[in-house]
Amino acid sequence: MNRAILTPDGDGSAFATRRLLRERYKAAVGAVIDSARTVAVAHAEHAARVENARQACLAVGFTDQSTGGPTWTPDVVTQRILVTELAVALRLNETDARRLIDTAEGLASTFTATRTALESGQISYRHAEKIIQHSATLPPECLADYETRLLPIAGRVCVQRLTRHARATAEEAQPQTAIERHLTATTHRHLSLDPAADGMAYLTMFLPAVEATAIYHRATALGKGLKAGGDPRTLAHLRLDTMTDLMLNAETSIPGATHGIRAHITLTVPALTLLGQRSPTPPSNTRRRTSRTGTRPTDYDEAIPASYDEGPAMLDGYGPIDRLTALKLTKDAPSFWRVLTDPATGITLNYGRTRYRPPTDLDHLIRTLHTECTFPTDCAPSTTAEIDHTRPWEHGANTELRNLSPLCSNHHKVKHHTAWHIEQDPARPGTIIWTSPAGYHYTVDPTPITRPTPHFTDATTTRGDQSAGRSDNNQYNLADSPPF
Repeated sequence: MNRAILTPDGDGSAFATRRLLRERYKAAVGAVIDSARTVAVAHAEHAARVENARQACLAVGFTDQSTGGPTWTPDVVTQRILVTELAVALRLNETDARRLIDTAEGLASTFTATRTALESGQISYRHAEKIIQHSATLPPECLADYETRLLPIAGRVCVQRLTRHARATAEEAQPQTAIERHLTATTHRHLSLDPAADGMAYLTMFLPAVEATAIYHRATALGKGLKAGGDPRTLAHLRLDTMTDLMLNAETSIPGATHGIRAHITLTVPALTLLGQRSPTPPSNTRRRTSRTGTRPTDYDEAIPASYDEGPAMLDGYGPIDRLTALKLTKDAPSFWRVLTDPATGITLNYGRTRYRPPTDLDHLIRTLHTECTFPTDCAPSTTAEIDHTRPWEHGANTELRNLSPLCSNHHKVKHHTAWHIEQDPARPGTIIWTSPAGYHYTVDPTPITRPTPHFTDATTTRGDQSAGRSDNNQYNLADSPPF
């Protein structure tokens, strides 16, 4: 914008222009506010539909589908079916789906005043969600007073401030003592791993405050000691580095815990990444080398297009990491587990066995084929999952790659106790098809553990020489379909 128009002149045209611009800005902000109210109304309607789905699920009367072992009550079956159904359909994790259902149920029953405020656009859906979320530990007789005290605040403050007010209001209304609530809270302690960008991750501990404070102060003391000794790292880095060293190298003092256990990681590194093959980006489709007689394409350059680049290394349970870190890990690795991958698809190739419990190498292959639990939501890594027979062993099915997939304990139970149905696509080996209790189909494909090589198959077939796509040990032609 030309700032000159904002300078007063004799006829006052700059002031008029500025007033018009201000009015335009006010109208634009007002439109955003109106839109937010419209979104709030839509959220109220959406919550009503979620509650209707919950009521419809209850009306079906789902029961436990398992044929042996402990059974689930109809309420548990219904709850698990609805949570998983909506999580998959709406592409949510199950925690968010459960919160959506709980919020919808609360708005339809106890928190009617909150629902009215949401329907009129006085508060946002996130405000309503926080009000209901923080009431979870309160007995029914305290809920009306809790809502009455909190709802006026919700119309005036942001969600973060409302969260603090809700926590304090729930605390004041608690009939349990602080000791009782703390003892209950300790049953939810856990350790979680959340991948981040640039080869980093968050390792989060939810634990009692006394222990958390003690751990932090010990890390600080160790870091300060190293800092005083001349260590160039920052105190923040030293806190983390000392704790990492203790976690990886020290032994636990808990009675009965196994000693001598060290962390085990699986790292998939494409061979060309180890070799450091990297192509330049000339305008032509072949790379050239210079000789005394000029330039000419090599046979290898004809086979591998110039667009090719080495694939990233894949850290199991995390994802891609940089080549330097991968090289450091492989340099010190005591042994290697060889995995042949198809450069056209990046999918792991076959390794066959036939017995009930898959042997170690087949187990490892299946967990590499699917790096996560194969239920169609974001889930636990396959390293912590159970290897499950898609078609039951006791019904005559074989223990083979096309009939095995990893399922975490949670979704293994969902498969056996609810009306979710799983099968493997015979036309696409390794592809899992889930059918929900509502009749919707969801496909889970194998995990490409290396980046597919662009134009690899086209380049090799163009030359008419399939040997470039053949493994010396396995003698498997990569131009053929994988022999599952």
